[in-house]
Amino acid sequence: MNKKSKGVNAPISPFIIYGEKSKGNKKHGSAAINGTMFFFQEDLHPGKRVNLPLLAKTRDLTTFLPQQVARSIPFSSNEFPQILNLFSLDPESMEANDMEQTINVCEREGMRGEEIFCATSFESFVDSSVSKLGKNIQLLANELAKETNNPVFTIGRGIQNMGEEELVCHKMSYPYAVFLCHSIDSTVVYKVPMVGMDGTKAKALVICHKDTSAWGPNHPVLEILKVKPGTVPICHFAVRDTLAWLALCGVSHASADLPAEVHWKSVFPHTPMPKALKHRLLQPAAGNKPWVVTRKEDSINDGDYGNADPSMGFGRGSIISRTNITMYFFENDLYPGKKVKLEYFSKAKARNEVPFLSRRVAESIPFSSDEFPGILKLFSLKPESREAKAMNRTIAMCERRVIEGEDMYCATSLESLVDLSVRKLGNDIQVLSSEVEKETENQDFSVANEGKIMMGEKDIVCHKMKYPYAVFLCHSLDKTAVYRVPLVGKHGTKANALAVCHRDTSAWNPNHIAFLLLKVKPGAVPICHFLKRESLVWVPKRFAH
Repeated sequence: MNKKSKGVNAPISPFIIYGEKSKGNKKHGSAAINGTMFFFQEDLHPGKRVNLPLLAKTRDLTTFLPQQVARSIPFSSNEFPQILNLFSLDPESMEANDMEQTINVCEREGMRGEEIFCATSFESFVDSSVSKLGKNIQLLANELAKETNNPVFTIGRGIQNMGEEELVCHKMSYPYAVFLCHSIDSTVVYKVPMVGMDGTKAKALVICHKDTSAWGPNHPVLEILKVKPGTVPICHFAVRDTLAWLALCGVSHASADLPAEVHWKSVFPHTPMPKALKHRLLQPAAGNKPWVVTRKEDSINDGDYGNADPSMGFGRGSIISRTNITMYFFENDLYPGKKVKLEYFSKAKARNEVPFLSRRVAESIPFSSDEFPGILKLFSLKPESREAKAMNRTIAMCERRVIEGEDMYCATSLESLVDLSVRKLGNDIQVLSSEVEKETENQDFSVANEGKIMMGEKDIVCHKMKYPYAVFLCHSLDKTAVYRVPLVGKHGTKANALAVCHRDTSAWNPNHIAFLLLKVKPGAVPICHFLKRESLVWVPKRFAH
């Protein structure tokens, strides 16, 4: 056999064995230092530069044998001496060593959550994949616009989540084509557009393992990344000749279907996701937290200025009868020492802590007044229940007419919250929320000595609505200012509240409760209000102090 055959002389890849028997490989470990081998999922974002010698390297051009021929050739460790005789190979040769490693890897037991097979013909490659995933599948491969010696690429926009029902097939070192195919639980495949330093365009496959708890503790990736099994998702680029089967039912052709944190990174590559989003809206709240509260006036400050219900807030125990609660006020009232009473900052006030659904799930659920009966059936709710009434009002608010000078949308996923905000204000923005140093029963605060801080005059305010999952009504109004107001509670608790001041209220409903409380008319003076803790505000970074 020709010792220069392109089907041999390659070490066993760490992409193939993850289980208890995997050990560090010095050759691959050093390659990982100079090249991008394994990495964290959060690093998969546009603008990231990667070094991929295994993508730019010369391809393995060995081909499949016909199934009848492949079946006639022994392929097992027990018959390895016979295999060497068949190919006229010296047992001490590099080719023999590579072939033995390939057979051993094909005979290994899968780790927990892993299914594995080796295909030695095109027919077995297809048939075994169909038996695992069904016929409704597609085959993906790395794509290079042209051959290149350049290994350095930059990730572009348009990362695609191709699905989680997968079979990743690695081409092995052998005299003819042999693929080791395996499926590992909690694994997702991405197609990643890239541009090389020499202008070469590519679409690379990235495999992300979300659960590494079954991996061997000595796997080289854990040493390279300095992490332990099961602690974080770990990703890797696929070697040049790797193929991946994906179930078509799991395919997404939009970057918006990326996990929410990855989508955030793709839009804001240099800005960590704020805790207000990551911890409150992407992680399920502990216990059975309520998302519907009992008092009607809890909904009076959710952004409806043109169609206010004049009957709201007049009953016993209502907000007007509880005049000590700070709801609406004048802009010149935000001075150091000013006392305010904020029930929404109190621990006793039930918070709406329902998280977002993924965009894919949220968009599969109807969200319109025309489909409301079907929505109630989906959530097993009676039309007369408090929850049904709250949901109906949320949908009605999202479908309402805007007033003059107002832009409005409702976001039902973090991805849509981000995308719609960027469309309005651009990428150079930040999201703000009210913050309390620690939970407190106290509702009484004073404006701290440093006074209010202007955060922006071009903003999008997002009010969290009452719904079984997170829905935000976001709107921007002309001539609006956002302030961060440092507060100190009567027992020393510190807080940073967000206050919004509307400097032109001429388009508001004259019966809006703000005019009734402050005894002024539309357009007369600027009117301000504090935001609930669940509310979010987008403002340009270049303005924020």
